[in-house]
Amino acid sequence: MKLKDLITGMEILSVNGDVEKDITDIAYHSSRVGPGVLFAAIKGLVSDGHDFINEAVAKGARAVVSEKENNINTTQVIVKDSRAALARISSKFFGQPSNKLKLIGVTGTNGKTTITYLLESIFKEAGLSAGVIGTVEHRFNGQRIKSSNTTPESYDLQKLFKEMVVKGVGACAMEVSSHALTLERVAGCNFDGAIFTNLSPEHLDFHNDMESYFESKMRLFREYLDESGKKGVFAAINADDTYGKKLAANVGHKILSYSLNGAADVYAKEVKISIDGIEMCIAAAQKEFTCRSELIGRFNAYNIMAAASGAIGLGIDIDVISRGIGEVHTVPGRLEKIANKRGVLAFVDYAHTPDALENVLVNMRELMMPKNGRLIVVFGCGGDRDRAKRPLMGKIASENSDIAIITSDNPRSENPNTIIREIVSGVTNRNYEVINERRIAIHHVAKIAKEGDVVIVAGKGHEDYQIVGLERRHFDDREVLKEYLI
Repeated sequence: MKLKDLITGMEILSVNGDVEKDITDIAYHSSRVGPGVLFAAIKGLVSDGHDFINEAVAKGARAVVSEKENNINTTQVIVKDSRAALARISSKFFGQPSNKLKLIGVTGTNGKTTITYLLESIFKEAGLSAGVIGTVEHRFNGQRIKSSNTTPESYDLQKLFKEMVVKGVGACAMEVSSHALTLERVAGCNFDGAIFTNLSPEHLDFHNDMESYFESKMRLFREYLDESGKKGVFAAINADDTYGKKLAANVGHKILSYSLNGAADVYAKEVKISIDGIEMCIAAAQKEFTCRSELIGRFNAYNIMAAASGAIGLGIDIDVISRGIGEVHTVPGRLEKIANKRGVLAFVDYAHTPDALENVLVNMRELMMPKNGRLIVVFGCGGDRDRAKRPLMGKIASENSDIAIITSDNPRSENPNTIIREIVSGVTNRNYEVINERRIAIHHVAKIAKEGDVVIVAGKGHEDYQIVGLERRHFDDREVLKEYLI
């Protein structure tokens, strides 16, 4: 594809060199550059691609997109934002593949993964070949790709869409992270709809404050939905969430509000939640349908409402939606039950924010049978991430469980003991114990758990690794808990 066609319509500051050149591929990492490739110099969180422009040219880069001029012997396109340019160029290079399938973006602090699993099941029930892009993995047409980011870098994302289209995927549900929105990864995506789940403190090490965090989420609805060339775009928004209400007041296109508590475009009636699952009636557009799900907890009732609203926005029949929801029996690492013969209800959950941890503990306390069983939680906090949430999670765990075991999560470059001390600083009860080594902590909990107790190992969910320093070790909470609960 010719360079001039790739950059047409973009916000360009200047062009130095021949734009009639044929571009054979695009790279945003100098190690992937070869003859004929366009190199996009983007600023990363650790390094800056502009520092590798000469290396890219030496490897045969046919053109360079960057934010500042360099004295190089090839065509250079100077732009205001090279991340946004990479995204839009990638979309054009792969033939704007998001135009050729139904695309729903799901954003918010909690619930994104479960909602994409529910949508995938609904799509399949509707006879559509389904794709999912998210935290656990990216998958379509029997292919599973391990995820390194919730939302891939823009070039990888557009390439993934292209592969989906080639394989006949008709609808894709994609988790859209606040990082992806801030770093322009979804620029060039043409959405049919977007879902907002909720907002609570998370990633404040990256966004600095809640307002900046919320503004990043709003971009999906106020920029990317607005830019979509598709007809009938819609926003499904949680009307029970404070930030959801604020978002709805700032969205100019079609809104489908959803609620468990009151009047909304899509609302729940006769909600029954037990340790065995959820049963409720969903009403929308003067129609009602019953949903039954094996997923547990009020927060999963919200996830079901979000997925149903997204499917309704696409015009999918309510009977199909009901069947699709019922086919989702579990979601990896999301209150995932660990079977055992000891009469202990054991779960592994991804809850790694104060709000998510509180939701899991409060919901499980309400559902526990018998009521004299103990609620035991194992958790930690990740290193090199938002430190402000650590004492909050210590407080929540100690106040909403009978026994709280504080341990390591992914300490990364931080000293695990420092992280644990910051968690403990928020603890308000004496019902806690510190066991630094995560495997030993899980072993201890499995050892003390009795029939009728509920055990929750929180924080890592589906992850099958632990990051200590620069080392990424194999570690899966589910495997470890299953091993010791014998």
